[in-house]
Amino acid sequence: MVNRIATHASDVDGVASAALFLIKYPNVKIDFLKIGDLRFVQDIEYDYIVDLPKTANAKVNIDHHLSNYQNLKKKGMLKDTDVVDPKAPSAATLVIKYLDLEDNKIAQEIVKMAEKADTGNHDKNLIKLDLVIKCFNGDQEKLYKLAKIMAEKGKKVLKDPWVKSEWKRIEPHYKKGEKISKEIAKICKKGKIKNAIVDLKSGFPRIAFGSIAHQFLKNGGEVIVVVNRMTEEDNLCPPAQKREQEPQAKFSFRVNKNIEYDVRRIAEKLNGGGHIKASGGRVKLEEYPKALTYVLTEFLKRGKTGYFLVEEGGIKKI
Repeated sequence: MVNRIATHASDVDGVASAALFLIKYPNVKIDFLKIGDLRFVQDIEYDYIVDLPKTANAKVNIDHHLSNYQNLKKKGMLKDTDVVDPKAPSAATLVIKYLDLEDNKIAQEIVKMAEKADTGNHDKNLIKLDLVIKCFNGDQEKLYKLAKIMAEKGKKVLKDPWVKSEWKRIEPHYKKGEKISKEIAKICKKGKIKNAIVDLKSGFPRIAFGSIAHQFLKNGGEVIVVVNRMTEEDNLCPPAQKREQEPQAKFSFRVNKNIEYDVRRIAEKLNGGGHIKASGGRVKLEEYPKALTYVLTEFLKRGKTGYFLVEEGGIKKI
């Protein structure tokens, strides 16, 4: 009997994994958590914790992040019942097998979306879905609703009237951020900048955060880190700020698929981890200057690096 699971709240893979559990166990209770939420739930006894590091009282961990696998091995927390495989393209890839849903057509569609999203092969529809998820990454009710729709409709999730209406609300803000992202990518391409640090201090739509790396890599950039240290309220997606205890600088690293470079090792120095080509970390705002210096030093070892400060007034290249 499966009573309660936890899964990642911030991306397609986490919600896709929740949808698979809903196909198998329609009445299961689901907690959608961000990495920062884990410190609040260590005492909860989860039957499964998915696409997230294992918590103290979780019975089974299903995940594909190398940093989590290494940490579990180091601490002696990896059990025979856990399914943690860093070679898997997504957590949903492991969940569909574990739940014996491989012959289910909707489940197959869900996993295909998760795998494309988690390996950076977003198409237009996946980008829309990912943005709707990110807008609600602190809203349990909305994420559950989205997972339920996905469990019922598979790849047709974006044709659902409610999902379509949410995208319509989000789209103008995304377009604004996308315009700024394209401008940065254009400057980098013209200046032959292969490594970029984009520092978001204020005025950038949070919902378009992912477009910065997408446009940079699409235009031939190699390694990028986008730093979110904005402190103003997000009126478009307010649940995204739920549970934040103190202002932080959040780092998101991405590497071009044609380049061999391990950003995970840098992220791990910033209290984070993830994949070789896609990792994240975070530090307190007061620790940001030191963290920025560290990242800049590492990037400069690769060659020409551009630093872009984004404020309410526009972009400043340094």
